[in-house]
Amino acid sequence: MCGISGFYSLNNLKINKDVLTKMLRLQNHRGPDYCSSYYNGSIGLAHNRLSLLDLSSNGNQPFNNERYSLVYNGEIYNYLELKKELPHEKYASSSDTEVLFNCLKHWGIAKTLSKISGMFAFAWYDMKLDQLIIARDKIGIKPLFYGVDGEKTLWFSSEIKAIISVADFAVDDIHMLFSSVSGINEKSKHKTMWKNLFHLSPGHYIEINKKGLNKIQYYNLTDSVNEMEYNRLNKLSINEVTHEFESIFADSVKRHLASDASMGVFVSGGVDSSLIASVANEYQKDLKLFTANILGKHSEFANAKVLANHLGKELYSYDFEKNMAIRDFAKATWHYESPITTHFNAIPFSNIASVTKEQNVKAVLTGEGADELFLGYPKLLTKKYNKLINLPYNIIDYIYSKNSSLYNYVNTRNVGSQGLLNVFELGTQGFDRQIKRGNNISAYSFLDKKSQHEHYLTAQMMNEGITSLLWRNDRMGMMYSIESRFPFIDDKVIDFALNLPIRFKIGLTSNFYNIKHPFLIDKHIIRKLGAMKLPLNLARKKKNGFPTHGLRDLRVKNQFFYNGVFANLLKLSNNQIDYMCDNSSKYNISLLASFEIWGKLFVENRTISEVDILNKEFLSFN
Repeated sequence: MCGISGFYSLNNLKINKDVLTKMLRLQNHRGPDYCSSYYNGSIGLAHNRLSLLDLSSNGNQPFNNERYSLVYNGEIYNYLELKKELPHEKYASSSDTEVLFNCLKHWGIAKTLSKISGMFAFAWYDMKLDQLIIARDKIGIKPLFYGVDGEKTLWFSSEIKAIISVADFAVDDIHMLFSSVSGINEKSKHKTMWKNLFHLSPGHYIEINKKGLNKIQYYNLTDSVNEMEYNRLNKLSINEVTHEFESIFADSVKRHLASDASMGVFVSGGVDSSLIASVANEYQKDLKLFTANILGKHSEFANAKVLANHLGKELYSYDFEKNMAIRDFAKATWHYESPITTHFNAIPFSNIASVTKEQNVKAVLTGEGADELFLGYPKLLTKKYNKLINLPYNIIDYIYSKNSSLYNYVNTRNVGSQGLLNVFELGTQGFDRQIKRGNNISAYSFLDKKSQHEHYLTAQMMNEGITSLLWRNDRMGMMYSIESRFPFIDDKVIDFALNLPIRFKIGLTSNFYNIKHPFLIDKHIIRKLGAMKLPLNLARKKKNGFPTHGLRDLRVKNQFFYNGVFANLLKLSNNQIDYMCDNSSKYNISLLASFEIWGKLFVENRTISEVDILNKEFLSFN
């Protein structure tokens, strides 16, 4: 819901109001229903509205009174409960925005953040104190960027392009160079590819006044780990735990359906999105189902159709052919604001968002978070087999280790500079994920060492794996003014999952369940609930991960890089570019091509149309 942007001059400089107009224009896709701003010279707040609750003008923002002004992007799912707790007063709207405004007015920032449940990014200005507060939700579902320029003006926005279009922030050459392998923009919780321009970290807020900035953490994921709750759940049977989860999840889905506009569900035919659609259908019968049909060997359309038939719904689809990726590469990258490397399926994701808009649906439920919270990725299950899989290597490794000089000659993994590239890659992200992992595993200190690491996998995946998925959903959805909502990433579901014993996430079976993890069932509790509500083939369907023809299938002509961003960054001649392209793996060249597209848009400032012409001439698929 929406886009926010603005500025605050720490030097009390008067900023031209026109910058707000430009920021609004660049984020119009995030909120095409209404736009407006608050401005007093040294501070400005702007808002693009995608109306979902209270579609009338009463829900427009900025939301102001004689002292405060609020711009807000998101949904507060417990706003009706909070409304009852607040001092009684007359409300001009039925929106969650007004409830959030009154929470901040009566309770202040700390108490408000401790009580609200949802996804949000907002800016709250106190005219009397001349203080601005910007805040972001616990998990980082809604984006928020900020930075202070050379004239000590703080800028903030839902998207980077709105800031760099009006303020002077230079790209960071080192971060740029590693973006194709580190995915710094989409994976980092703090850094970007621009100097002095940052993500506001999830679970944080910043107080800004003329004295400077004060960044405060109000939530850490492992705060939800509770020994007593773990022990309680550990005493239950799988059936008892499943019924408890059913109640928690149904409540989450119901709250995520809150809308005065039409709602839909993005479905893949997998168990996660199918379960969401099934539960949502119990509460709202006019839901629409949407799927991207990746034509060819990657198609999962048949499974999505089974779900639609089971629920008696029409299935709206977009038939995606691999060459469409070249057609849409530049436009998707412009909205993605990062090289599209980690999730190349972002492109067909954007296409199904366009179909969703055509059907006059403004918000969709999606299944993100289930794999992270309930261990659905095969690599998490195969950890149990690592010792067996690595046994031959470990034996040889042990033999060679008896002779140190021979060992160092043969084993080059950590010798000399071989591991330095990985250090550089992690360093561009500030080792944030690794430091967090080390600090937070102690939350499970009431368990033995082996169990601590097993149970921390959930928090680890939520801290590390979910970030780029949320980026993809936000950017590719908002490209067509579609808001994604995530019933699995609900406060109560997260609390439940973080305290759930591992045996309810990874189940045992006597059947050869999956070639990647035989005799082990991923997302055990989700599949158990799925078997109660879905056709069995959907409840048991193995994870495919939205496969599509990707960068490994892309072919790039050498001329695409001539005198381009990458060549200029490393001072490479056309002859040197030829050598690089002719002697490197096709996949690595494709990664660089994705970087080059981003660079042409954001460094060379070329238009989408100009880059489209180059893509059509120099890119092709096998």
